[in-house]
Amino acid sequence: MTVRPLRFTADGGPADVREVTTWDTCDLHWPRFRDVVVRSGHDIADCTGDLGALVTDFPKWDIWRSDLGRLYASTVLPGGNGATVDAYLTGQLRAEMQAVESRTEGRPCASNA
Repeated sequence: MTVRPLRFTADGGPADVREVTTWDTCDLHWPRFRDVVVRSGHDIADCTGDLGALVTDFPKWDIWRSDLGRLYASTVLPGGNGATVDAYLTGQLRAEMQAVESRTEGRPCASNA
C-alpha cells in the first residue's frame, strides 16, 4: 500500500519524522485492512500484475474476484480432477497457478468447456 508520509499512522511513529511510503500486509491482516480502505473511499491497486493478462496467459482456467477482493482460479486437470487456488494479489495467483501446472508434469490442463 502506498500512502502519504504524513497520513501514515500504522507504524506508531511521530508524523514529523515518518518517511514510510509503502506498507506490506500479510494474509491475516489483509481482509480487514482492505475493508477499511475501501469503506474510506480509497481504491485498491494491485501492482503485482494485470488480471486481464492472467486470463490471457491461462485460457483453460476460470478466474474471478470475490466481493471481498480475494482472487480465485480453477481448472480441470488431466485425469478429470479439478484444482482451485486463491490469492490476494495477481502475482501471487499467477505463482499458484504455475505451481499447479508444473505438478501436472508439463501436461496442459484440460478444457473447462
